[in-house]
Amino acid sequence: MITLRRDGQALTRPGRKRIALAVLALAMVPALSGCWQGFGASTTMQNSMNSGNGTQVTVGELRVENATIVRGDDGTSSLIMSIFNRGPEADELLGVALNGEPIDITKLSTTAIEPGSFHTYGYGAEGQAPDGYLLTSNLNVEPGSYATVTLAFAKSGATEFESIVVPAVGYYEGLVPPPAN
Repeated sequence: MITLRRDGQALTRPGRKRIALAVLALAMVPALSGCWQGFGASTTMQNSMNSGNGTQVTVGELRVENATIVRGDDGTSSLIMSIFNRGPEADELLGVALNGEPIDITKLSTTAIEPGSFHTYGYGAEGQAPDGYLLTSNLNVEPGSYATVTLAFAKSGATEFESIVVPAVGYYEGLVPPPAN
């Protein structure tokens, strides 16, 4: 309902406009914020996604970091990753499979992953050798694809996840040793 003043001008209610604008602004905030916040936010999910930075997964008290499959020109592939033990007891990597096919675990040092420590496979820290290699010549997956990785541990059990396959070039060059004769 519009009320006219004596001079013929419409009398408006500025309070309604302000309330309508405030409601509209509040309704638009989620759409304009850029990303949803919370545990499922895309900004917090990136580290668990399969990317060139590797896959992260937790199994029991173990944390697998940067799991990536590097495929060499000769068809040999190497699973590179670090496994951190955040628990109170030692654990051990017993078996690895890529797309359901078991692969060789070549150990260069102790097999037990002690509490508060970690093992690297396929690469080592600056100036250090890795704790082992996880090699196969049976993986028929091209770089740019994904393969299913299965890891079995003595105490933590088994886990399965998808990992990206990358070519042995650039950052990954030299991470696929030649197959043993």
